[in-house]
Amino acid sequence: MRKSLLLLCCFVFLFSLCGCWDYKELNQVAIITGMAIDKGEKRRYRLTVEKLDSMELSPQQSSGNTPTVVHSLEGDSIPEIAQRMNVGLSKKMIFSHMRTAVISDKVAKKGIMQFFDYLERYREIREDFNVVIAKDVPASDILKVSYPIQKASTLKLHMQLGNAYDEWGSDPDVRKKDIIASWTSEGRQPVVALVTIRGNPKKGNSVDNMKLLAPAAIVELVGMGVFKNEKLIGNLSVYDTRNYLWTQNKIKVTELSIPCEKNKSVSVRVFRSNTKVKARVQRQIPHFSIHIDTEAQLTGSQCAEDMDKTKTYDELEKVTQKYIENIVASTIKKVQTTYKSDIFGFGDEMKHGDYQYYKKVRGHWDQEFSRATIDVKASVTLRRSGIRTKSFLSEIK
Repeated sequence: MRKSLLLLCCFVFLFSLCGCWDYKELNQVAIITGMAIDKGEKRRYRLTVEKLDSMELSPQQSSGNTPTVVHSLEGDSIPEIAQRMNVGLSKKMIFSHMRTAVISDKVAKKGIMQFFDYLERYREIREDFNVVIAKDVPASDILKVSYPIQKASTLKLHMQLGNAYDEWGSDPDVRKKDIIASWTSEGRQPVVALVTIRGNPKKGNSVDNMKLLAPAAIVELVGMGVFKNEKLIGNLSVYDTRNYLWTQNKIKVTELSIPCEKNKSVSVRVFRSNTKVKARVQRQIPHFSIHIDTEAQLTGSQCAEDMDKTKTYDELEKVTQKYIENIVASTIKKVQTTYKSDIFGFGDEMKHGDYQYYKKVRGHWDQEFSRATIDVKASVTLRRSGIRTKSFLSEIK
């Protein structure tokens, strides 16, 4: 009797530990790398998904056909449309490898919080995919533009955004989790990267676009969108995006063109940067001190400075410091006066700097931000001037 009971328990445990009851073979699933959300013509939304054709992504097995399949469907909610996508697609969609979500600027101006709740709840969707806004073009068109190197549009855009952030600072480096963190914070508003299509979108929607030396259409990063709560209220240029990243202590590498004479400039590459922000209240007005400490090198000069002299380094450091202070302060002032939306997270800094004051104004912090005083100070150390000191320009007669 004891042996029979033990044998029965073993069978029960074996069945309860079975982990393959809901398995799907690879040839039964469709890997979704990106989605686009537009305003629908007949229903509330139009959802577009990009499905990979893994055979075409393999150099050994590629036959020159389209590497991805794009399918669109309209409905009144994103979860309902996503679940209904198999009216046109043959395989079960897998969202766990999604890299990019593109949202139409028309949809973003109306509000994006409702379908973000689905993106945050769905267990298959990760938190680290890129979120971008399609400016002046349908979001679905972004998924349709082919590219010769990264054949899948969303994979190309994902790598493009990462390099734009690492190499110059033209991408705000925003993921799904960052947008949700901004919404749940009382002292910060979200920002999202802006992209558009340069060229002819109809010609870009073809395999032939991958065979051209100069593609007929290409997706470009054009700055970032400014949000207030859940709605898109404006946009900033790629230069303003770089200045925004400076306030966030996120600059890795960037290049500055600093005027030195009429129609001439000095090129300086910043390769290390550290930003500190301090908040306090002066006469019932919020005040923020931003200190940017950078190391840089001279990469080019049209003014024929003699880099053999210490005095030249000192002068260039002062000019670079002033230039950084002016451009960062200008971007902050633009956001204060035009949008009145604290995208910089100064409210979070004030919460730590003077919590008693912040408690009084937390309900209308964006108004307080718009009248805050900002002091930007930069410290620049110019380490070197490339592989030579004296420019050949000084030898030209």
